[in-house]
Amino acid sequence: MEDLQNLYSKMWLDSIDRYKSNNCEIDPLINQSSDLRRGITVLSYFDPCLELKISEFLKELEAIEPEQYYYPPNELHLTILSIISCVAGFNLSNIDIKEYSSIFKEAIKEIGVFSVKYKGITVSPSCILIQGFPDTEQLSHLRNSLRVNFAKANILSTIDSRYVISSAHTTAVRYLKPFSNNSKLIKVLSRYKDYDFGTLEVNSLELVFNNWYQNLSITKNLSSLKLTN
Repeated sequence: MEDLQNLYSKMWLDSIDRYKSNNCEIDPLINQSSDLRRGITVLSYFDPCLELKISEFLKELEAIEPEQYYYPPNELHLTILSIISCVAGFNLSNIDIKEYSSIFKEAIKEIGVFSVKYKGITVSPSCILIQGFPDTEQLSHLRNSLRVNFAKANILSTIDSRYVISSAHTTAVRYLKPFSNNSKLIKVLSRYKDYDFGTLEVNSLELVFNNWYQNLSITKNLSSLKLTN
């Protein structure tokens, strides 16, 4: 918990000056039909209570910065592990879906239900994130089990190729344009730095085919499984 808090705090300190100078990273590919990046991910979607609290926060931000990209409530999720990172040209015909589903289910069959507390927010140059704190080591065990099982299978995967995921955050906002009122935005973000959004009980997982933004219009469920109690 302390290590994660230090990570989130460092992200804030490393990035907030760019918000003050209105120099954040714009994502030109959001909502573009030309964006053909696709991948395979293990994730868990949020429950309605958590969605509601986060969406209330996002509405407050949207009133200040209406032209940014806000994740729809039903697309908010916890990324467990990216099995194949999103790349242009990847599609489902490149893999054996049954094989990936089998490995996924084998990897998580001994994993128990766990919770992630979502408390506070942090920022990067490109997005706003809700801070997540797992209640046990189950998330780490889950990720390691997926890594081991997919590595043993010797099939296409790009696990940890971009970075080794260790946090439990969820991305909530990305930027389409420079800020129109960055000082007011920073004030709202500062007010939510320690806000308690609630707790996600992770009791089921999905293996999905997805785009970079996890848009449900593109996401396809390949497999799902409930965790053991």
